[in-house]
Amino acid sequence: MASNRNASLTVLLLLTLFWTFPAYGLVIEGPPLNLPEAGWSNFGLLIRAEADTRLLSVEFPNQGRADVIQLRRNSDGSVLASIPVPAGNNKAIVNIDYPLNADEIYELVATTPSNKYYGELGVLSFPVINPELAVLASYYGLPYNGLWFTFNNITTGTGLTEPEQLDAVIDINPGSDINPINLKSKGLVPVAIITTDNLDALTVDLNSIIFAGAKPVKWGVQDIDGDGNDDVLLHFKTGELSDLSSSSTEAVLTGATLDSTLFSGKDSVKILPQK
Repeated sequence: MASNRNASLTVLLLLTLFWTFPAYGLVIEGPPLNLPEAGWSNFGLLIRAEADTRLLSVEFPNQGRADVIQLRRNSDGSVLASIPVPAGNNKAIVNIDYPLNADEIYELVATTPSNKYYGELGVLSFPVINPELAVLASYYGLPYNGLWFTFNNITTGTGLTEPEQLDAVIDINPGSDINPINLKSKGLVPVAIITTDNLDALTVDLNSIIFAGAKPVKWGVQDIDGDGNDDVLLHFKTGELSDLSSSSTEAVLTGATLDSTLFSGKDSVKILPQK
């Protein structure tokens, strides 16, 4: 009788765990993140995929400022995904939904200084693992094994429903069809967001804009295409266009509107040969 009772309790416990476990994937949870960021620029984690999977989402308990979350390949530093987080959301859920390859190491980074929290020193022992993902170390430029930085509830699995995203019309170097870019230049690259029936450029959250890995350094409003509607003209430092290389043929601009609707647009580029 006792054996049957123990078996029943085991089944009940397993069913309880099954029902409370997220249906969309596995979750890694860290300690409370409640200490303000202390001056480092890049905050995040080094993670290794234990199997082919997808990094679905992370919780980002920031200080309410606009930010950009990046997933990078650790071996070469290439940016695989850049997700803007609009200002005013101090407990953002960031949908990444990017495939990870088994045994590959990735960097999960929040890029805005003074916008993060981190956990108590020594609260968590590394590595923290689930069958699909291992947290190897915390990260702020170099691996450091004492703190759980920036992110919580790291979710892996098979996929998320795609959030609504608008198609934006952008114009790099307005007036030029070739859009030449010299990556060694110390100048600025102008990029216009054109108002269309799909997207009113004046509703864009300028703090959320990322163009080829760079944030704008200045912007203004003018009618770029001569249709009588105001557009937004932004300028980016050429040296910060980290997503572009000598083989790039197009560049992507991403961002969010003031009501947090995501958008993206792309235009062709011609990378000038370096002398």
